[in-house]
Amino acid sequence: MKQIRLAPFVLLAPLALAACGSVTPSAMTPAEQADRAHQDHTALLTGHVPVTGPLSLEEAVARALKYNYDAELTRIEQTLQERQIDLAMMQMLPRLAADAGYSWRNVPNAAESIDVITRQQSLAYSYSEEPQHGTASLQFSWNALDVGVGYYQAKQQGYRALVAVERRRKVIDNIVKGVQEAYWRAAVAQVLVPRLDPLLADAQKMLDNSRESARLRLQPRAQALEYQQGLLEIISQLRHMKNELVTAQVNLATLINVPINSPLPIAASPDSTLSKPPAVDVAALEETSLNLRPELREAAYQEKIDRQDIYKEIIKMLPGVGVLGSLNYDSNKLLYNNTWGELGVRATYNLVSLIEGPKAIAAAQSAVEVAKARRLALGVAVLTQVNLSVQEYHNALDDLDIANQIDVLQRDLAEATKGDAEAQAQPESARVRRELAAMAADFERGRALADAYAALANLYIATGTDLVSPDVDVSDLPKLTQVVKVAIAPWTHGEMPRVVAPPAAADKPVAQGSVAAPVVVASAAPR
Repeated sequence: MKQIRLAPFVLLAPLALAACGSVTPSAMTPAEQADRAHQDHTALLTGHVPVTGPLSLEEAVARALKYNYDAELTRIEQTLQERQIDLAMMQMLPRLAADAGYSWRNVPNAAESIDVITRQQSLAYSYSEEPQHGTASLQFSWNALDVGVGYYQAKQQGYRALVAVERRRKVIDNIVKGVQEAYWRAAVAQVLVPRLDPLLADAQKMLDNSRESARLRLQPRAQALEYQQGLLEIISQLRHMKNELVTAQVNLATLINVPINSPLPIAASPDSTLSKPPAVDVAALEETSLNLRPELREAAYQEKIDRQDIYKEIIKMLPGVGVLGSLNYDSNKLLYNNTWGELGVRATYNLVSLIEGPKAIAAAQSAVEVAKARRLALGVAVLTQVNLSVQEYHNALDDLDIANQIDVLQRDLAEATKGDAEAQAQPESARVRRELAAMAADFERGRALADAYAALANLYIATGTDLVSPDVDVSDLPKLTQVVKVAIAPWTHGEMPRVVAPPAAADKPVAQGSVAAPVVVASAAPR
């Protein structure tokens, strides 16, 4: 008996074990984490397009849509889902595989034959395969069951692409809302911060002088403490006001993705005003919200995705019919034909599916019912949001009206007491308090205006009306700015969301001032 040499296999065994051990991942070292953080920081600070002039609201929104990372992430996710549609459709194609190999033996694969009847050797030891030979084949397979399942999987992926569109709509609306709110607050900060710092310095100086006078006992202690208490309240209000104004500038810089410390001159002034809209048809807004809200559309698409699982489970219960074929080659010279073709048809049926299939179909049907119930529950929340948003917008307009009246009153009061101030008929603390009151009125008016615009944006979002179309081209900033300017014109001028006529009223004339809102679809996804 010939001895088999195992030395090569013994040498390869430790290498295989070492390769298995190297699969376990190791944690990143502190140096690797620091290098990764440095690269991220560099990427976040580079590539900014500087703001060269006064920043308008439309440019701020355009910059957010182009450079904000959340908007970019949703765009990439939408592109990914649309590309996976093609990948899912490829799963329905036949399988075509090429195979090649080489076989080697140290001795021929020889064997004898035994007669079944006589149990005697009928042939001497022989072999029909060379010890070294190569093989190659081109194999074709196609299964109707796999095609059926792949068809419904492709439809599911198409609906997932539409879900990505709705999610992008929601993210863009939230970004635009955040930008416009931060923009108006930054406009207030641009006006008030230069006035606030000198007033804060005067108040601090007066406090220091009062403390020095109290230390020298130049005035009664109780009177000095009451005076200092009033000054501390003024300083506290001024600092609180300054922190809120500076925070608005930081938020705006973050949303439009520019360095936080870079100057942001605001083109608009907080002198814009909004007027109360005419009577609002809340029922029409409710129906519009049920039609356009991205969350409801996403839930409707999820129901369609779950429904495809029912069809997939039905397909899996059918017999699988497949076609097999191949072209083969073998370099074995002992074969009479070393090239040949094969073709066959095979039918298979999983008997376990008779038990498993009905349960899987019932589970898929339950998932559809859950998705429908979830959508209806979400619809109730949407209707509540619409009604609350209408009420909040009217309340914000009332607050803005009061803030305007207070601001006008403070201006008139400052004008009336101007002569007394010039004659120094009033103490310095009274002047500081008067200026603080005027500044507080300006501050509250600007904040009320920002809150009113935010409430109107919330109303648009509650009804599902896009603040800016999600399929807008973001490649060119100047063109994008012009598109955004047209898109935001209605709600920047205080117009209410436009309603969508119900299908039953499609043949009826649309009420004046009401037009159908655009519906965003993904062209690559199936209906």
